[in-house]
Amino acid sequence: MDNNSLSSKQIYELSEMAKEKRRELDIGTAPMGDNILKFIREKGIKLIYVPIENSNNEELFFSAVYVCLKEDNIKAKFIGLNTNDYYDNQIFALGHELYHYYEESSVHLCRISNDKQTIRELKANRFAAEFLLPTDKLEKEIKEVNEGVIQLYKWKHSTLIRLIARLHCEYRLPYKAIVKRLMEIGAITREQYRELYNEPTRNKNDEYYIIGLNINPEIFKLLNSKNMKKGVCGSDLETVVRNYEDGIISLTDFIESLEMFDKKIQDFGVVESVDIKDIAEMEEMFEVK
Repeated sequence: MDNNSLSSKQIYELSEMAKEKRRELDIGTAPMGDNILKFIREKGIKLIYVPIENSNNEELFFSAVYVCLKEDNIKAKFIGLNTNDYYDNQIFALGHELYHYYEESSVHLCRISNDKQTIRELKANRFAAEFLLPTDKLEKEIKEVNEGVIQLYKWKHSTLIRLIARLHCEYRLPYKAIVKRLMEIGAITREQYRELYNEPTRNKNDEYYIIGLNINPEIFKLLNSKNMKKGVCGSDLETVVRNYEDGIISLTDFIESLEMFDKKIQDFGVVESVDIKDIAEMEEMFEVK
């Protein structure tokens, strides 16, 4: 094993770990997809959506960040997700950060990159891949369309592209992550891997994009879009509203918290308890000049 690869033991342990965590959601080997959002919320992790615009054409500064703060023996856990990224990458980044949650990191910054990575990052990526598309399920998917055989060595490039597009739509795993998974389980040769990995996929005129649209247009468009979502989950905003209604936070703090996520106090049905003039004055204070 070199410094940038996982041992067989590490791969096995990560696979078993992913299976154990999936059992908590009681979905077996079914596609995880958007269920990862529900899973993260059930873990008490707060999701914060922030679109980070790039100042140039360089790769994203970060894909996601996991933060765990501890005060008076109480832990507050957050994942900040860069929504200025393709939606399938967002899902993978969440799976990656889940690994760091389980290893009890305090702060971790993730950037999806093709550069050489540390063993720790390789583990997080492998866990995310296994969590989103378990090896057992991937092998079954292949054998069902390949007469019970795992090797796809004789398949044409276009046939492989169609298989990957279907897996992409069903399991929400990014294209390159699926190609890597196929290589990891020995389903494709190294030459096939290189050819597939270098395939252009995001452009609407690309062969892969056209094929994906024909398989599942709605889901494929979603996975290849940047939703630029900003804010937090509805349940977390509700907590902020209740804190104001219960007198835990002031009107100033309430409006300031909502402004962070482009929300206004009127959006939550509490205006009748506050003077409209006061609201206008407070909102003007936080308006960006």
